[in-house]
Amino acid sequence: MSDPAFVQLLDMGIPGGRAKAALRRSKGDVMSAAERVFAGEFDDIPSDDEGDDDVAQASSSTVVRKAVSKKEKEVITVVDSDEEMVDGSEDGIIESDSDVGNFADGFEDDGEIPEDKLLSDPYAGIFFSKDRVEKVIEPVEKEKYTSISIPGSVRQEVKVLGRGEWMSGCPEGNEQSFLFQLYSMLAEGHMSCSGGCGHQFQRKEEDFFLLFPDFSSYTEYLRAKIRLTCPQCNQITCLACGEKVNRSDGTASNNNPAINGNGKQTTTKMESLLHCPNLQGVLLGIGLQMIETAFSSRSDSSKLASSTSNSGSLQTQPSKKQKTGLLNTSSNKTLSLLGSGDIANGSTDPDSEDEPDWSGSGEGTKAVKGTGYAGSGKEDRTGQAKAEEAQTAVDRKTTLLLSQVRVFLPDLNRPGGARTSDHLVHPTALAHLRRRSAFVNDLLRNDSLLDMSKRADLYTTLFDWLEIISNHEALASMLAMPQMRPISMVPCPDDKQSVTVTYEGSSSPRELLENCVIQASAALKSLRSIDNSVAPRGDALMTEEDLRISKAEQARRDQNELEYQKQDANHQLRSFCERIITSAQKMDRSLVETKGKPFVDRMRESLPRIPGTGVSVEEKLIKGRTEETTIKIYEEWAAKARFHYCDLTEPSSGSSDKKVYRHAFSSSAQSLEGMNMPKRSLAIAKELAILTTSLPVAWHSTIFLRVDETRVDVLKAMIIGPEGTPYENGCFIFDIFLPLDYNQRCPNVKSMTTNGGKYRLNPNLYADGKVCLSLLGTWSGPGWISGQSTLLQVLISISSLILCEEPYTNEPGWANDAGTPSSKAYSANVRRMVLVDAMANNINSPPYPFENEIKTHFRLKARSIKQQIENWKALDDGKACASENFSLTSAGAGVSFDAAAKEMKRLLDDLERGHTSTTNDKSVREQPKQDHNKGRLAKAFGLKR
Repeated sequence: MSDPAFVQLLDMGIPGGRAKAALRRSKGDVMSAAERVFAGEFDDIPSDDEGDDDVAQASSSTVVRKAVSKKEKEVITVVDSDEEMVDGSEDGIIESDSDVGNFADGFEDDGEIPEDKLLSDPYAGIFFSKDRVEKVIEPVEKEKYTSISIPGSVRQEVKVLGRGEWMSGCPEGNEQSFLFQLYSMLAEGHMSCSGGCGHQFQRKEEDFFLLFPDFSSYTEYLRAKIRLTCPQCNQITCLACGEKVNRSDGTASNNNPAINGNGKQTTTKMESLLHCPNLQGVLLGIGLQMIETAFSSRSDSSKLASSTSNSGSLQTQPSKKQKTGLLNTSSNKTLSLLGSGDIANGSTDPDSEDEPDWSGSGEGTKAVKGTGYAGSGKEDRTGQAKAEEAQTAVDRKTTLLLSQVRVFLPDLNRPGGARTSDHLVHPTALAHLRRRSAFVNDLLRNDSLLDMSKRADLYTTLFDWLEIISNHEALASMLAMPQMRPISMVPCPDDKQSVTVTYEGSSSPRELLENCVIQASAALKSLRSIDNSVAPRGDALMTEEDLRISKAEQARRDQNELEYQKQDANHQLRSFCERIITSAQKMDRSLVETKGKPFVDRMRESLPRIPGTGVSVEEKLIKGRTEETTIKIYEEWAAKARFHYCDLTEPSSGSSDKKVYRHAFSSSAQSLEGMNMPKRSLAIAKELAILTTSLPVAWHSTIFLRVDETRVDVLKAMIIGPEGTPYENGCFIFDIFLPLDYNQRCPNVKSMTTNGGKYRLNPNLYADGKVCLSLLGTWSGPGWISGQSTLLQVLISISSLILCEEPYTNEPGWANDAGTPSSKAYSANVRRMVLVDAMANNINSPPYPFENEIKTHFRLKARSIKQQIENWKALDDGKACASENFSLTSAGAGVSFDAAAKEMKRLLDDLERGHTSTTNDKSVREQPKQDHNKGRLAKAFGLKR
């Protein structure tokens, strides 16, 4: 290991054989040799060729990184040493069982990758996948501090960013080499004067790698350090790159950008920080580390919310299998667990990708005393207020940091003209931006437009950040590339000085932004639908008084209107939503310019979207499927079909222009036609925006929602009965209307699955459609919280607390009778009613507008439901279906379980074969559909019509 050039290539993780060959061809030039190796010029040389003896001398203290693709089973192992060898070197080896760049699920450029791109981009040719998993074993470094004096400030202790932390989370060989090289060059050794006089400047890690309390202090400190004047020849040299610096470069011109304490660009002496790509790499690496640190502190506010949200009189934690749901409060950072039984409150991380359990299949799912609502009527918001204050403080700091660091992003549209570092982006800048941008995904993963709009300053700054990235060819692909996010960190059992960090692929920033676009579009549609304000000024006839006013008066009126709009909540939400949509459009245009239209077309095909019409499942996708495949198909279909706009009006008849809705609350909707209700518009817009992406979807239970395309206060919901309950896989329809004073008052909800007003399926679901729930004001107990409770909360309460495992216990007098013969008999009768109405009737006469969803639901679940019927048969008591569940003495007057099961199986067989159950006889088809199908069922069940 006497050749320093050879040792340096080994430090970069290049196998010995390739290192020696590259040095011979490059005549000893280390950088040229490294570039040739990374470009693949020596891939034909086996990695276990000569040089292994040198590699074997690596220190026993190593870091092992593995990247595994779930699909391709690829493993990349990187071994680094963080301890210096006797001669001051560090060794590494890379082994790959397959092509590192073979991650087909990512997005790639069209055509071959140019050589210059391979040389400058450590990610060129490597495309991550959502299915990729990386396990990185990293050293735990002892924190190091140094005492620093900043001009005009007191001396302070500042943390030094160690080499391991600088390279953290970067298992790729290329990115490791660039990160290692830049850190080593700037943290140790000497630098010659650019004037050629022979003077040597000393470099040390304290010059560059410091984590100040704020970024402006760091940039001020760095600016004072990097322009060195030689004591021999008086030449100024850049400490970062070693190049000569003109004296005029040290003074900012009027166009030179800088940043002040508020993150704004100013004209101070900051030109020196834009001098070279090396500085850019350091500034972005340190800046992103600071942003990560600041953003991670938000977990403290989440913990505060968690510890204080359980401040009610009862805090019973739900069982693992208990149904959970979101109780979205004003901050969206305090989430309550919708349990049943005692009042169960808790919290979860809203940014987590883990989906809550909506199945409701476990124990302890009994509502108490018919209240049907697991919230507190007198909610103590003390803890939540503290959490909101903490979150606001974190947001302010993160917003400032994003604004300050954004100045150093490669920006070809920089005020005053692009700099060298804008055109030639340092590879470490790319590595850090791709590896230390988890905060981008965390913010975009927010499923609440309400929360985003309340944090508009932070999100607007984030959109500015993403727009700059999308405008640069070297950065743009990051927006469409799945990101690697750390999900766990555990100590290594055999090495106390190391930890294993697991990274998993997650959605790309552009994909997550599309969820925000969907919500913003829904909010704008709602505002346009309900806000029946007067026509714009340009469309109105101007009066004589309007024509006489002066320009000054008109300007004053326009200014007043502008001030009013700034204070108007509807206008603020509308502006924020338009900003989201505009940002996405700008990014897509930039991606077309930088990556090409085919790239963007492929990307857009993978983005989530709300179809304009019903979603169908192709027949070829469901034939010969396994259970696992069926579940995947079902959940993908349900995710696309759960939220739609549609026409809920009756077909026009006669000359009347008055709209009639196919809805239980048609008259209520008609009474509010044409009314201007800005407060209600805002509340509905925010709620529908959230519902577009937050309705629960699972094989075990899903909620579908349909909203009238012109009257978004008129809605229909279909809840699939949760697994493990007497309602399992039944389709339960509810008509919903949002009244004039919504959301100060609860929505109006009526159950439509009653078999024509005959079946009472639950103590809380009456045959006349009444839904008995304290949240809706139809039962005593904790009720609707003005301005805070939501429609999503209502829907999940019905799914989890009414459609429960033992509905008998929902009756107050029988709350403690779980497991008794009476409870079992009640559930048996519910199962028979569900077979007859929530299943068979719905297949024969699917209610509008859920025809497609009902048929698809039962077709995909046919096998599972047939097995479910067999399981139910073992639980049946042999009695006939009683319409009134509280009066089981009418046994024998209704349908038997066997008759209902036989008919249901026949219908499922028809669906699987692709047949419909309706007749082709014209005279019959012209009869009212509901009456006809009831007749068919009566005949099938052996009943008199």
